[in-house]
Amino acid sequence: MDLTQLEYFKTVAEAGSMTRAAEILHTSQPSLSVMVKRLEKELDTTLFDRTPNRARLNKAGEIALAHINNILCEAEEMKNDLRRYAQQDKMLSIAFCDHDVQWYSIPRFSFAYPDIQVSSRLCGENALRLLLERECDAAVVPEKIKHSDVLCMPFLFDQVYLSASPCGSFLEQNSISLRELPAQPMLFPTFGGYLVETIERIIKEERPDIAIVRNDFPVMQHLVRTTDFLTTLSTLSMELRNDGENRHFIPLSDPEMSLTYQIAYLKENRGKVSRFLEWAKKCAEEQRHENAEK
Repeated sequence: MDLTQLEYFKTVAEAGSMTRAAEILHTSQPSLSVMVKRLEKELDTTLFDRTPNRARLNKAGEIALAHINNILCEAEEMKNDLRRYAQQDKMLSIAFCDHDVQWYSIPRFSFAYPDIQVSSRLCGENALRLLLERECDAAVVPEKIKHSDVLCMPFLFDQVYLSASPCGSFLEQNSISLRELPAQPMLFPTFGGYLVETIERIIKEERPDIAIVRNDFPVMQHLVRTTDFLTTLSTLSMELRNDGENRHFIPLSDPEMSLTYQIAYLKENRGKVSRFLEWAKKCAEEQRHENAEK
């Protein structure tokens, strides 16, 4: 007895005719008849009352059909469960502490591994909880997570720059601290993230004379190109930004403004994130090589 026999029997029972069932199954009527008779032999009972034009279930056939429906339903559920299990290796959930590294990473990784479906989110300070509760497979964070169940791997380096218009009096400096900026408004996007939140915290705590102006990204980009507002951007966000041709980019010397992101993941989850780790290692090596050539 196999699933094909059961499916053929079910089709005959529902069609009420060997001829009609053969048409539905795209097989010959003699082959179908042989399949049904083989099932009857295995069950040691007759399942149909046959006439020249009909095959009607008898009482034994009705009992058999009830069980066969359950068997076929269970078989389909098993296939679906196995299919979902197989697809787990092709789905990856990654949490990012900052939009810059998120928007840099996701398109590149998806291009390198188009067969993997990636979902991403911001994690804020919740990266460890998300990992431990299996809400994400990996997290890109600003520093190593110290936990016995978690491993970390260095990822990309990021440097934050001040974006200033040509009229600034500090433009000849090789670097400048947030804490030494002139007291003038600074533009920031409304979407937040680790770097923006860190900069805003420093300004609020140590430079309350600097006004923070928040806008949606398109509005912010327009203001950056048409006004003298100061703003910031990072190495990883430069290709996504268009601050205009006249802007000067000055490295911020504050220790918080230079960091190497870490990829954190559960030890037991290494197999699932292995391709992301391999890709990340290549990205980090390419970035170091590019920086060495500058």
